[in-house]
Amino acid sequence: MLNPRESIEYHNRKFQLVFTGTSGDGVWDFDISNPPNEFAYSDRYSQCLIQITKAHLNNRGDTTNLGLDAQFTDQATGTRVEPCESGVMLLTDLKTNNKRQYFDNKSSSTQQGIFCMLQNKFGSAGEGGAFAGTDVNCATLVERGQAAAGAGGKGANANLHSVAAWEYIDHRPIEDGGVLCGNPFGRKFKCQLYSTNSEAPVKLTSEANFNQAASNGSSLCLEIDVLMLPNPTSGGGR
Repeated sequence: MLNPRESIEYHNRKFQLVFTGTSGDGVWDFDISNPPNEFAYSDRYSQCLIQITKAHLNNRGDTTNLGLDAQFTDQATGTRVEPCESGVMLLTDLKTNNKRQYFDNKSSSTQQGIFCMLQNKFGSAGEGGAFAGTDVNCATLVERGQAAAGAGGKGANANLHSVAAWEYIDHRPIEDGGVLCGNPFGRKFKCQLYSTNSEAPVKLTSEANFNQAASNGSSLCLEIDVLMLPNPTSGGGR
């Protein structure tokens, strides 16, 4: 049990950070060079535990279809659809030696650092296809308004629209879910999306308005916990 003074110190060196932004290419730059308090940037705490507790991704930054028919495509050319059946990786450049990803029967690690695997929140498809003989867009079909015959021979499917979101949640305490890292404060860090199928960087776009600038809008809400760890001393104390 912590005494009151120790409890205050513990909570002063524990941080909950929330980052939000929309990116056309699935890359975000966040700035944590302004530390929240003196515990975040002190020579008494050179290491910490870092844990991604929540990440939510969608394509609502798409100003054409507002994320209703979102799918992943490769970032480099924007021509190859990436279904990401095993999820999509959200990788930061916050370094650690204690967390790695291994890809499809490879003996060496593929990615290393602080990351999480986003899974499709609604279990929807990652690309368009046919269902029960009817061509449908990617994601989960939801009806808006009354179905009516539409252009292109879609008939009653004209008012069916697709929604999709990808999410990661970790409810564990940071002592269990956190990974040992160096002090992240006083710097900028980058987040990027990667396919778990091809290991390629990916971005979100609209299927109906494929890879147009107005349709590329990966919107991210990222929550990270940080617990600063006191530096060890020669006597084993603090």
